[in-house]
Amino acid sequence: MDAAVLPEFRDRLVDLAKRASTAAPRCANEESTKMFLVVPMIAFLGYDPMDPNEVFPEHHCDFSEKYKNRVDFAIFKAEAPVIAIESKPVGAPSLRDDRGQLRSYFNAAKTVKMGILTDGLIWEFYADSDEPNMMDANPFLRFDLREVAKGKVDDSALEGLYSLSKAQFDPENIGAEAKRKHIYNSVLAQVATIFAEPPEEFARPLLKKAGIGHISQKALDEYRPLIQAAFREFINRQILHRLDLPKPDQPQSAASQLPADTSPAPVAPAVADAIVTTDREMEVFRWTQQRLAFLVREDALFSEIAAVDYRDYQGKFVVYYKMERKGRLFEFIEGKGQAGYRFIFPEESGLTPPDVVVAALTEIDAPLLAAFRARVAAIAKGGTASTATVAAETV
Repeated sequence: MDAAVLPEFRDRLVDLAKRASTAAPRCANEESTKMFLVVPMIAFLGYDPMDPNEVFPEHHCDFSEKYKNRVDFAIFKAEAPVIAIESKPVGAPSLRDDRGQLRSYFNAAKTVKMGILTDGLIWEFYADSDEPNMMDANPFLRFDLREVAKGKVDDSALEGLYSLSKAQFDPENIGAEAKRKHIYNSVLAQVATIFAEPPEEFARPLLKKAGIGHISQKALDEYRPLIQAAFREFINRQILHRLDLPKPDQPQSAASQLPADTSPAPVAPAVADAIVTTDREMEVFRWTQQRLAFLVREDALFSEIAAVDYRDYQGKFVVYYKMERKGRLFEFIEGKGQAGYRFIFPEESGLTPPDVVVAALTEIDAPLLAAFRARVAAIAKGGTASTATVAAETV
């Protein structure tokens, strides 16, 4: 895909997703889902819904008079159906249960090379990557327009969708492309597993390449957190490079519009080496990002979640927004054998007392959201947000 096309295609897709998310609550049945959600996507991909030679509704392809196979839309190329679309009402309990009908049509129509199953918001794309005219059991591409509306769509998904547009779609090659996508998704899942818990068969060769000779099982267990930390640092550097932001050890540009951070200097290397970020601390950090994405409703505020970061100290784990001191959301205190989760929130959270122990992370939704709103507002204004300001913004 032409790199120059990607940003424009992304913007158009996000606009479509926002309109679909707004229209979805008014789609009470399958027909309204087709009209307000499915047809706009067909048009977005460049096909003309008003031309029956290109988009044919309620198309059938039968094995015999007894077995009738019908799909909601068939997209034609060279006077033959090449894409089959099966639509279900918005919020259908499970698209997985409706794959059989699409698969039957897919198998009956020998020219069809791609099947689409959707409820108007969730879109699943299938091909015959294993056997001709036998629809794969799993989609090679899947996305939810509600997430896309928030800007959550990666380049790989964009490229996959773009390849299905009228100007790009090649029925003869879609099976091979789907196969590559399946392999890509599988490799990505394996990388995620390795990142979460580096297995021995991965960790040992990596440590040997790092110059470590004999590695006992005890040493391997001790080095695993270092491998995880190295992964995190590598990804952070890639993100900083992609966003063209300065690395943590580089001074901020004089042109930066953010107020200078007067946070304490990072700990000395000798002390930092003794700090090991625990699984429980990382659980709290990852949960914070995911929970804020669930709690935040405003698009502008949602985009700021990416700036939430953490720093580990001896005895405390700090989660903050942009600036460690001015943007501090909370301190997490992990004690040995501690039941529940202990947090210390800033005054802006509105929590009294600020030191709280909870049994479940969801119990801090209110102070977490309040602290995040306050910190974003304070750093944007270059000042300090009060609890009253937070309350006003929440309303």
